[in-house]
Amino acid sequence: MMPGKVLPAGALTLISCFWTVAASSQEADEIGVSALSRFQRTVNYLQNSPPEERADFTAAALAELTAVYMAEADLARAEAAEQKRASRGKLLGWSQAVDQYANQLLVVLDDVEQGFPVSLRPSPQGPVTATVADRAVILGHPRGDQQAAYELRVLTDFCSDHDCERMTVNADEPEPIAASAMRVTTLWTFTQGGPVCSSDGIEVRFHSSQNLPILRGLCEELVQELAALAMDLSWQIRHGVAVDWDGLVVSATPQRPEHLVRLNTAGDSILASLPLLYESTDLLSDVVPWLKARSSGGIPAPIHLDAAKYGWVPPPE
Repeated sequence: MMPGKVLPAGALTLISCFWTVAASSQEADEIGVSALSRFQRTVNYLQNSPPEERADFTAAALAELTAVYMAEADLARAEAAEQKRASRGKLLGWSQAVDQYANQLLVVLDDVEQGFPVSLRPSPQGPVTATVADRAVILGHPRGDQQAAYELRVLTDFCSDHDCERMTVNADEPEPIAASAMRVTTLWTFTQGGPVCSSDGIEVRFHSSQNLPILRGLCEELVQELAALAMDLSWQIRHGVAVDWDGLVVSATPQRPEHLVRLNTAGDSILASLPLLYESTDLLSDVVPWLKARSSGGIPAPIHLDAAKYGWVPPPE
């Protein structure tokens, strides 16, 4: 569906948010909203925070949204170059409308930086609405499946200059996670069935020593991904995020190297580079018990992984 005219500044609204809002509302109706995401809780906190904090958050959200729409316009132009004349005209028209909207977002962003009053209106059934003076902007990604990644990037930007822990912290917050949690090492043993790589309760069995340097790199990548993900999960749990362990999903983010790990139906997510977890079918579900124990500060029971199951090496003969 192609967008209509860009709305006047006095009633500025996201030109293509309808599918984002519709998808969010439908999902909320089907599964129910049992908890607010960290993004939503941050917005709730900002309702009563100093105006400067609301302005900084809104500026971060608008800057990221502008970048998103500029990228969408570039993508439409690139696709137009490969299409026939009829389709090319529609894509070019779409790209021009998106460019116009991105330019209006820049005007609103400038108003924020000039000190115009800012308000934020949260919604458990759709994106947050930011109002700057008399202009309302829905903070929604044009692609509904990328809304969580957008919100996470906004939080990352905003929280780099603000103490976000006080906005979402739990009363029974545990001690901070030690930086040493990211130091991972691997131990190799060689058996009749092939080499075995192990680290912190993770055991990966290979069936041949062929291309051993490649296998070493693969195992190191795996344990690094799992250690980093466990630490990110610990951070989320400390900030009141409820993790749906049976519903964890890893997906790609378009035109970016990171992967999105969806933690729950509220939209809380982790953005990290996890190529093995993303590309290896069933791997995430197989390591969930380890992740759950490690991110909760416990000692995980050993997990035994067969490299052939995930296509890393040929199956044994």
